[in-house]
Amino acid sequence: MVADPKLIAKRLREQRKQVKDETVVLNEQLALIDVIIDEYDDLIIKLDNKVQPYFPPINQKIQAVQQAYLDRVSHGCRSDLTWTLKEEKEMNIYNNPKQQVKVYEVTKDPSQFRFIGYYGAKYYKFPKNREYGSNVVETISEADANVNSKILPIFDADAETLTGFTTGRLSGIKTGDFITDSLSYPYIFQAGAATSITGFGLTDYAKYNYAVSGFCTSGDNKIYGDQRIGFVTDFSIGDEVYGAADRSGNGVIAAGTTIVGFGTAVGIVTFVNDAGITTGVEVTLDFATLSNPVTNTINKDIGTSFYVGVVSSYYYAELSVGPNATGISSSFIIIRPGDLSDIEFESTKNPIDPVQIGIARGGEIGKGHRLELVNNGDPDIVAQWREIIEDPEPAVGAGRVEYYVGTTSWPTISRRDADGDVVTTHATLGQRVIVGVGATIGAGIGYTGNPPGGNIPGDCNSYDDAISEAEDQMYNIIQESRPIILHYINGADSLRALRNDDETKAWGYLQAIGFNNAKASRQLSQAETIEDFDWPGVGVDTQ
Repeated sequence: MVADPKLIAKRLREQRKQVKDETVVLNEQLALIDVIIDEYDDLIIKLDNKVQPYFPPINQKIQAVQQAYLDRVSHGCRSDLTWTLKEEKEMNIYNNPKQQVKVYEVTKDPSQFRFIGYYGAKYYKFPKNREYGSNVVETISEADANVNSKILPIFDADAETLTGFTTGRLSGIKTGDFITDSLSYPYIFQAGAATSITGFGLTDYAKYNYAVSGFCTSGDNKIYGDQRIGFVTDFSIGDEVYGAADRSGNGVIAAGTTIVGFGTAVGIVTFVNDAGITTGVEVTLDFATLSNPVTNTINKDIGTSFYVGVVSSYYYAELSVGPNATGISSSFIIIRPGDLSDIEFESTKNPIDPVQIGIARGGEIGKGHRLELVNNGDPDIVAQWREIIEDPEPAVGAGRVEYYVGTTSWPTISRRDADGDVVTTHATLGQRVIVGVGATIGAGIGYTGNPPGGNIPGDCNSYDDAISEAEDQMYNIIQESRPIILHYINGADSLRALRNDDETKAWGYLQAIGFNNAKASRQLSQAETIEDFDWPGVGVDTQ
């Protein structure tokens, strides 16, 4: 007996209808559980909002402590500078080959550095802590959104599969999908203006920036390395150059500037020999040739940090419009148009991995399965944590203030003038000197107990008192506020535990819906293929 293709196709369509009917029931169950989750959300958000007003007053008192220390230094009561040994090396000094020298620089004194962490509520969020009424198909863990650019470089390890250049992923990202940084309160992408994915590709992009110390001359298209921290020749032609770590030009480097070549030049650097004689010596300097001239002069005796963006190839998604704000190393949500009946949800997705960590504010209030009071001083960023595979927890906090306690020693530099007399002046931040190894006579680097303006001011006691007063106020408000904050956090976390259980159920429904939708799609395709096949051509009677 020969099987009837019509009956097979009919059976597939009947089975597909059963699957679709089952999906309707699952959608209803998901909707019911989502109502319960939303009720928890409302209560948790109310408690989380109770916490928020306590942080600004605390953090303002923290800022006041920082300012009191800064004022004491700026008034001349304390010094935050010191001579720092940067390196020891051999140099060719005139006719003295391989002479041992030390390179010193005036820096902020690391032994006097202090910081105070801002207070904030840090959330930990599982993937299952989400909006179940939305058709979310993917999460991009790390990508860069740049204002005025429609290119979104993606840094996920599986970006090639995510963007569809290789197979092995059920959902991935498709053209027509929407992208956002938050379902409720988008910041990077404009609220109410859907940004869609229009295409994919491979692009050269500078994800990592590296500091290079050097100097430059206005109107020249070269940056000279000062032989302190790295060499410009460690980089490649085509790498990008910035004047600041945030990829801005900082008034020195034009936007879009790249390295177009390398070379060496002879420069003059201050040198103090064993006899204490200060002279200018010739040294060989590396330089990078830029695609644009610099706009300001950076003196070689002061120097500054330039930043080189190392260019590599990354897969990207093309956007319909550029982002509203910059988001560096940010996570994004991919939303597929349509209701849950059309969702393609990968059944192997882990509901508890990765964990998103950030500070609860704005659109993130009420999020997460756990909330924690922090003042650890770690960066105020959003990070992904692979807790399930026991990766170290990323450093995430509410940020911090930094200051220097200071000392009563100010760095000086002594030089011999043309008459052989020793002239001592205060050294300034960034000033560098090369000192020959061995005894110096009457010249070199040192310290003084007087600030650049003369004697230590007579009113420094008032600045000490201001620091003590600011610290007392900070400690008092922390002591008053901390128990109240913890009270609300503990209450919210109890509700979070209940919501977490229901989110596990909702995640299961979503997985089942995704599985059924994929199954129904296959059944329809199989039925249509069987129905459209030329069965009489292979000797099968379909009458």
